[in-house]
Amino acid sequence: MTPGSIPSDLLAVRRTLANGLRLAFIQLPAGSQAAALVRVHAGAHDAPGEYPGLAHFLEHLLFLGSRAYAATESLMPFVQGHAGQLNASTRERHTDFFFQVPADVFDEALKRLLDMLARPLLDEAAQLREREVLQAEFLARGRDRETLCDAAIGTALSAPHPFSAFHAGNRDTLVVESPAFQQALKGYHQRFYHGGQMELLVAAPCGIEHLLELLQCAECQLPVAHAVARQTAPLRADDGVALHLQVEGARPLLDLAFALDGLPDETCVALDVLASWLASQASGSLCRAMREAGWCEALMLRVPYWYDGQGVVVLELQLTEQGMANRGEIVAAVRSWLRYMTSQAPWPELWDEYVQIRQRGLLGKEPLALLRYWVDPAAWTPTIDAERVHRALRTLGTQLDGSKPIILTVDGEGGDRRGDITAPHTGFALNMLSERLPVATNQAWQWQLPERNPWLSRQMQPRVSPVALPALCWLEHGGDSRGQGALYLRWRFTTGRPPAGLWHVLYVALRAHTVAAAQAGVELRFDDLGGSWCLALFGYAEALPLVLQDLLDELKQPPVAAFDGGRRLFDEAKVPGADELLIRQLLRRLPVLESSAAEDNRILDRRAVERVWQGARWDALAVGLPARLSGPLQDVLAAMPGLAEPAAEQHTERFPRYLWSRFGDPGAENALVLFCPLPVRSASVEAAWRLLARLMESAFFRRLRSELQLGYAVFCGFRQLGERAGIVFAVQSPSASAAEILGHIETFLESFSASLEVPSDKVLEAISAGESPNGLSHDLRRRAEAVWQARLAGLDAEHPVAVAAAMSTGDVSAIKAQLHALRAADGGWHVVANAGAPDGRWQQR
Repeated sequence: MTPGSIPSDLLAVRRTLANGLRLAFIQLPAGSQAAALVRVHAGAHDAPGEYPGLAHFLEHLLFLGSRAYAATESLMPFVQGHAGQLNASTRERHTDFFFQVPADVFDEALKRLLDMLARPLLDEAAQLREREVLQAEFLARGRDRETLCDAAIGTALSAPHPFSAFHAGNRDTLVVESPAFQQALKGYHQRFYHGGQMELLVAAPCGIEHLLELLQCAECQLPVAHAVARQTAPLRADDGVALHLQVEGARPLLDLAFALDGLPDETCVALDVLASWLASQASGSLCRAMREAGWCEALMLRVPYWYDGQGVVVLELQLTEQGMANRGEIVAAVRSWLRYMTSQAPWPELWDEYVQIRQRGLLGKEPLALLRYWVDPAAWTPTIDAERVHRALRTLGTQLDGSKPIILTVDGEGGDRRGDITAPHTGFALNMLSERLPVATNQAWQWQLPERNPWLSRQMQPRVSPVALPALCWLEHGGDSRGQGALYLRWRFTTGRPPAGLWHVLYVALRAHTVAAAQAGVELRFDDLGGSWCLALFGYAEALPLVLQDLLDELKQPPVAAFDGGRRLFDEAKVPGADELLIRQLLRRLPVLESSAAEDNRILDRRAVERVWQGARWDALAVGLPARLSGPLQDVLAAMPGLAEPAAEQHTERFPRYLWSRFGDPGAENALVLFCPLPVRSASVEAAWRLLARLMESAFFRRLRSELQLGYAVFCGFRQLGERAGIVFAVQSPSASAAEILGHIETFLESFSASLEVPSDKVLEAISAGESPNGLSHDLRRRAEAVWQARLAGLDAEHPVAVAAAMSTGDVSAIKAQLHALRAADGGWHVVANAGAPDGRWQQR
């Protein structure tokens, strides 16, 4: 296999079964986790028009029990109980259901997935409860910037089309009590949830013969029916229009939306080619030109709708203040770039680098990520005809150039301005005005392909060298790493926390390289952990030292533009934004807020960077890199800013037992995140807490989301935040205050404690499942993350294996004792919420 090429075992074997089910199978090596994805070829646009949201509603209902598995034994609690991941998504013309679990429980998970799709209970009492969840989701989506942008774009279509209609569903449209609605719900399920309308993708370390035998069991049987022919309405935006939308908390944004129709199948891949170059931030790219003009921070291409050769394609630009004043020029520049890319750019060069990007990116994907890639019609495959894609790109360019785009400006300003456009059919209130953009000058843009990504082709000279740096922990990986590796660096600050905003400066400097790194198969993260900073690189092992070497200059001497961008980012981070779920923003703040150092607002410049590095101490971890990279990596690390110093045992800073941090103000939705750190970071205590979190996850979700109906964003789980680990509880609610949310969490903990007094067979079974130490040894990414988290906490590399071993022998008494410690806040309780503390026990920060 040549470096960067796709191993044959990552390509799917495809079959069509007797019941019409289309099957794609990827056989993974022993020790891998296993994943399945079912795509049902029906979505929001296929639901009856009189019941908007029915398709999305059914997606939710399918998780609430089936003929063979009651709700408490269904897919969601099963996967959560085995530390897996699962989700579902209803799109315009398809619905996906997917999970990833340890391979030894894959068969049971797949049985639950297929049984719930084929034979759901659809209990009306459960429907009434779940409708309230969708109502909460609808309210949240009514404040979501991307949702409102798509609704605004839909108002400008020239002819009626499902894209412009309301499909989210809410309390008013989901008439559960109506017999006609029940008939429509069951009719939709019967029409589309059968073998002829589904495809199943599996990635697992078993043979396809085993899978085919499994699909013969009763739980996996699907109804047999022919595929359903579905029609499409014409999609046009003949006149184009300029609109201005106000979204509370949104940062300035410009969307150029194109309604396209009648395009060939290969257009999906052509759009992916275009998106790859739109995202590029290299010299000569559109993004670099827009940044150098001072107009824009970032660009992306998104496709909110695509089906059968028609779709809505949106080019999205994050604007600066100067960009807001030059929107006419920006539109002209983007359209000029699109003409170049689709009709003038050198195709062989364009295609060659695109293929390299796709090959490299596939190498490190987890099983579920592989399936989500291969199910996408935009997925490149080695057998695709490059010339057909080229023709599709030129056809796409002709339509883009001949279309009048819908131009949408979004910002969060304007006070109580009332728009002159209403769109009741979208289901969302749009505060929107029509406007006229400034006329663009006749500026001539000279476009070219961006510089080629050097990380796709360059290699460092291999050299085996004994690991001589005491600050570097070098770990081999015994399993099949598939050419992947992990590299982590941490800087600790001996003179106190760096100036506020300096991390944001370096983040902006590194952010300019994240796309190029991702294209080279390397995930790049740079995290502020409060008392330290962490740079993490994971992916194609051969590229890791190379990427790190090229980032050194950015770390030591950030470009001037990074200081301006960092200041803006720091200011924006002080208040909640509209572009991300509030509880996610709260979670991200926890590690930083746990640092008790006061924020220092010294001037941010290169001298400040130099001062910080002078007082920094770094240590590093490398996992899975081949021995031939030991020399090049140590050469790069020798030039690292700061002084090399092995990590010492952590002396955890003492925090108040009850600490409350406020971020934002109460609004239409309230959110609260409670972090309960471990009282002691021993293997036995951590094992008990991990088992406790696994036991509570589905029960917490069921109680607060389904039964109490607090909202749709509800979860709990074991997490490491910065250098401390513990259990996180998070809730975002349109109805409950922060104080009420906290009260519900405390009540849940009390009732869960009572349930452990006489543990059920299911609890005992979940505990006995434990955690296999072998799972860590085979899975490079899981092992690397676990070891790094241990080192952040001042523990050795063997700590994760000791925790896994302790989990495999866990017992109820240990879990009960640690639940008591959690409830007593022995390790402390830290809340982040968009409201003040409810009582005097909390110390507020």
